[in-house]
Amino acid sequence: MRAIHVVSTRPTTNYYVSRAKGSPYRQADFEVLTTVLSALEWRRHNGVVRLYTDPPGQEFYDRLGLLDLWDDGVDARLLESASQTINGGVFWSFGKIVALRQEAAPCCVMDVDLIVWDGIRQLVTAEVMSLHEESLGFAAYVGRDRLVAPPGFDWSGLDWSVAPCSAALLVFTQDAFKDEYADRALSFMAGNPVRSEPGSVPAHPIFAEQRLLPMCAKASGVRIGSFLRDHTGAELWSGRKNRTFTHLWNAKSLLHDNPRERRDLCARYAHRVRRDYPDVAKVLARSELLREHFRAGDGLRHP
Repeated sequence: MRAIHVVSTRPTTNYYVSRAKGSPYRQADFEVLTTVLSALEWRRHNGVVRLYTDPPGQEFYDRLGLLDLWDDGVDARLLESASQTINGGVFWSFGKIVALRQEAAPCCVMDVDLIVWDGIRQLVTAEVMSLHEESLGFAAYVGRDRLVAPPGFDWSGLDWSVAPCSAALLVFTQDAFKDEYADRALSFMAGNPVRSEPGSVPAHPIFAEQRLLPMCAKASGVRIGSFLRDHTGAELWSGRKNRTFTHLWNAKSLLHDNPRERRDLCARYAHRVRRDYPDVAKVLARSELLREHFRAGDGLRHP
């Protein structure tokens, strides 16, 4: 199965960090190493992986010598030509839906901060699979009255009681629903007049990704399965049971702010890369951003 990574440099702010407008695109060391293992482990266990990015993103990975990570190639044109009527300052994950619409099913859209350590084919039990369901109690899941949409957006048929789902890892096995959902999400983002979110709650991008998807699925009679169950139906939420998925998610805030935790994770990642992918380790060890971790990673267990 093909997976896609999506990295758009157009947004200057996301859920975790901000950068000054006009400043060069960059990532932290732990973010790069997570992406490296995300691509390599997917290739090892599940299939090919492609990167959708834009010219600044392509240049960033090229400087690190990493463009060969994506064995199904790097597309730096699609996101560059995506509608400029989508406000990247609000819809910081818009590129994932743009790329999803371009792909043919079966396909997997996977966040670059997520690693799949094993084969997941046997866990695909529904037309659409997500990493897990989410609670409507999360502050970003607001009511219809608090969302702004462009004129003419189709609100019909949406059940607001449906549980949202994580979009960190999504598998679509059929084109028809994949395209139906992506088209509706893009129609919510393109030309949307919202200019900023109230406070720090990213209600609009999370609606487009994680709430609209299960709403559309229910309206179309499509079932969404959860990866954080095994094929017998047993829950895998426990860290003792879930040995398949690592998702940094809100741990990124801790890692950005805690140098010690960041160094420890990077050293463990470096050890894993050096052990299983020595050719890639040689490339990373030449990088000014990453070389210190490849000197310090011996003797550490993998994450």
